Amino acid sequence: MQDIRWSTFWFLALEIFLYFIMSSIFNQKFAIFFILATLILFILIHIFWIHKLIQWVDSPSLKNLPNGTGIWQNIFAKLYRTYRQQKKSQTQLTTTLDQFIQAAEAINDGIIGVNEENEILWSNKKAQKMLNINPKKDYNQPINYIFRNSGLSNYLAKENYEESTNIYNPTNKLDIEIKAAFFGENHKLITCRDLTSLNKIENLRKDFVSNFSHELKTPLTVISGFIETLEDRKTINGQSKKIISLMSEQAHRMKKLIDDLLILSNVESDYLHNRSEKIIMKDMFKKLKSEVSLIDQKQHKIIYSINNEINIYGSKSEVYSAFINLLTNAIRYTDKEGEISVSWNKINNDAIFQVTDKGIGIPEKHVNRITERFYRVDEDRSRESGGTGLGLSIVKNVMQQHQGEIRVASELNSGSSFKLIFPTERIFLK
Repeated sequence: MQDIRWSTFWFLALEIFLYFIMSSIFNQKFAIFFILATLILFILIHIFWIHKLIQWVDSPSLKNLPNGTGIWQNIFAKLYRTYRQQKKSQTQLTTTLDQFIQAAEAINDGIIGVNEENEILWSNKKAQKMLNINPKKDYNQPINYIFRNSGLSNYLAKENYEESTNIYNPTNKLDIEIKAAFFGENHKLITCRDLTSLNKIENLRKDFVSNFSHELKTPLTVISGFIETLEDRKTINGQSKKIISLMSEQAHRMKKLIDDLLILSNVESDYLHNRSEKIIMKDMFKKLKSEVSLIDQKQHKIIYSINNEINIYGSKSEVYSAFINLLTNAIRYTDKEGEISVSWNKINNDAIFQVTDKGIGIPEKHVNRITERFYRVDEDRSRESGGTGLGLSIVKNVMQQHQGEIRVASELNSGSSFKLIFPTERIFLK
């Protein structure tokens, strides 16, 4: 732009200089005619090169870029360099985009890019297959219009994508895990994972555990019955009595393990329980206190702080199982005459059941794993106390089925605190 200004300035300066020269040599009319003629020629030259520029802009190419003359030579030279650089950048961008598309297609999961309005911008073939997306028709359309699922709509509306959600596509009969994440300016990246095969395997495992446990229960009941008969016989000597007592102990342990496996299998099944029944917590805690009293036999100081006005919707059997497991654990791992606190209150719109003990505590490295099946912090102590390694796993699954969570705080040799947090939508006041 500056070159054009200087070129025009020097041309006008030259015109004025020539006007005075021509006026002195010839007459004024001739000088004016000469100046006008050169000015028109100057304009026509610029119009010509502007026309060439417009032609090139309509069909840009390095091959047909004009050379130009004078100032236009510089202009076209700069344009050549700029266009060449743009073509290079475009080639690099195209290459990067092709690599991205290839990578997206190579991934086993479906990938969808959406804008802030959840309109589909692009997707890979796996996502198209999972959610029945037609690129020609469905791009730039809200994903909720293409795949109508309340779970997906609610998940995207929350805009809190720390956790995933599961949906079902009845058309393809697919169980799909959805996970979203923000990227760029208000754009979202949605990943879709086909869980159908994994869920089938998991359901087979659950069915196996359930059926296997049921099959074991009958013969174990028979064995336990015979052992009890032997224990009642007065003719049994000291050594035999000791052996029979050990058999009885192991039979009871086996029965407890089978019972816990059945409970866990039932909790993991979405269709076995009504998880929206009204639970009157006053009645539940009355039953809980009675059972705890039988288990503890006044060996510990158990303090209750219960707000009977707070009730929840859920499965009575499952919630009770979670509560009794936490209390049993506290009794098991707290020394005799130790203190155990039990509370039920509403805090920050959530209903919280908390069990705090002054027992042996849990080493920090074990805290994150204690809810895993059969995970034991202390193998010997757990077996001696009759633990199966499934109690906290049952608690965790119960809370997941009730959209709640379990929080653990513990300090070695100082005690532990377990919180079961039920969300506000499950609370009702009596």
